[in-house]
Amino acid sequence: MGIPEPSISADEMRAWAALFETSNIVQYAADRNLRDSVGLTLAQFEILLRIGEAGTDGRRMTDIADSLTVSRSGLTYQVGQLERKELVLRQPAPDDDRSVIAHITPAGLELLRTGIPGYVDLVREMLFDRLSHADLMTVTEILDDVRRQLKEQPKRSTYRRAGRAAAPVATGAGAGADAGPVAGAVPITE
Repeated sequence: MGIPEPSISADEMRAWAALFETSNIVQYAADRNLRDSVGLTLAQFEILLRIGEAGTDGRRMTDIADSLTVSRSGLTYQVGQLERKELVLRQPAPDDDRSVIAHITPAGLELLRTGIPGYVDLVREMLFDRLSHADLMTVTEILDDVRRQLKEQPKRSTYRRAGRAAAPVATGAGAGADAGPVAGAVPITE
């Protein structure tokens, strides 16, 4: 038995491969760069960046998970790693005791100041410098439209594995143990 024939055209497959491989190559290089320069993974750095963008108010954990399209439990684990490094601090939300707010610490801000220039330079060199401004705007408009449509679907942070009861997912430190949508995942209503 061979590989099943794809039900997409050669042009569609070529577009998918270009998008997928380019994304993987740039993400891998950014991850290596950040591990070497500031001791964080790309995922941890992106989480820290989202928390830092919120300023002194901090950011609700569920909002971070949804903006990064990650599971709540995966985010909880990564924020725990950042908290152990004293880069973030988690506190209960004042208006909802089921929610947790992540705040960046002064050490976290300093780490962002150190890491952002090299991160930006790498992405510019590997991606932006290889595109004309017109191509950049075309790609951005196309992917923004696709992203907007995809974000209308249930958020990844609301998925649980099919074997679990379909009940609301807890926020913050008590979040479920899933890693996001997987085969057989079902959305959980909030």
